Amino acid sequence: MNDRGPMPGLEEFRTYPLNSWYVGATSAEVGRSLLGRSILGEPVLFYRDEAGTVVALEDVCPHRAMPLSQGQLDGDCVVCGYHGFVFAANGDCVRAPSQERVPYGAKVRSYVVREEPPVVWVWLGDPAMAAEKDPPRLPWLHSEDYVVFDYQLHVEANYLALHDNSLDLTHFPYVHQELSPAGYTEGPPPLQVEVSEFSVTYSRTFPPGPLPEWQNKATGLDPNANYVLRESGSFVSPGVHLNHMDIAESEDRLDGPDAYRKPYVRGFTPEGPYSTHVFAWVARNYARDDSEVTEQLRGVHERLLREDKMVLETIQAHAARYYRNMNLTLVNADAAAVRAHEIVNNMLMRERGGRLHYRQAMQGTPRDH
Repeated sequence: MNDRGPMPGLEEFRTYPLNSWYVGATSAEVGRSLLGRSILGEPVLFYRDEAGTVVALEDVCPHRAMPLSQGQLDGDCVVCGYHGFVFAANGDCVRAPSQERVPYGAKVRSYVVREEPPVVWVWLGDPAMAAEKDPPRLPWLHSEDYVVFDYQLHVEANYLALHDNSLDLTHFPYVHQELSPAGYTEGPPPLQVEVSEFSVTYSRTFPPGPLPEWQNKATGLDPNANYVLRESGSFVSPGVHLNHMDIAESEDRLDGPDAYRKPYVRGFTPEGPYSTHVFAWVARNYARDDSEVTEQLRGVHERLLREDKMVLETIQAHAARYYRNMNLTLVNADAAAVRAHEIVNNMLMRERGGRLHYRQAMQGTPRDH
């Protein structure tokens, strides 16, 4: 590895820990072609070697800063498309066509990557720390008891805004009114929040009531009957949010074998300080062979994300333009999000001795200053 750090001027705007696993790509995206993607403010190149193993390198040739993703593969090596410099899968330059010897120090970073299909995880921080911590466990994505579909979205907002949005469910009846169960607007029960050193979990169980039309259609349950709905989830890590939606005829059956379960996994991978790659997987244990249900649920979840995207991008742009020194008003429903920010703060402090304030994440980009 070389010793080049983040781009000058960007470090003070970094609101994401480097020493954490993030979703770099889906397994289906990475093949025998070059995939370039900005992750945590760094250009990253993904490809598979001839044995099928995923490689992640810094996506910039050290000669003239040409993106290596604009080049081509030669066996397990990457050939720069500008002057033909050749880089091995470990990042070492092994050939410089214009001279006999490879220039001293010609190499690019090689990042720690781990594939657990359908997820390609990447670690951009200290490689030694990556060996001590496994990526988040997502068993629903590998289980024969569930069927899974995925989708992606790009959001022009800081990744913490997406976590905040996911941890505060009180926005649902206002942003997602047509898709919200009746219990969201008719005296919803308070969230039960539990915290640990590195995660935040929340849960609430709604009393028996009618399901929204889209849930009746997906599950095939009686639209004239009442059902108990339990919503739970967690801030798993800076890069992952997990949500569960369980439905049953009564509360004592929510944990039983006949409950309708829908785990919802989202990878929030910062592109940079003010934009985020969203990777989403929706699993379910019902109607597993029904492709129409899959497409119906896909439409619902994509709509949810689009509606959130519009709100979050509006907030990001508005705050960046007008509120340089804003102090946000917090309410009880913000408890889980506040704790998630504290976890990120502590991780950043360990990395650089800094502290993140929410308004720092919401204010403009470096080029605005």
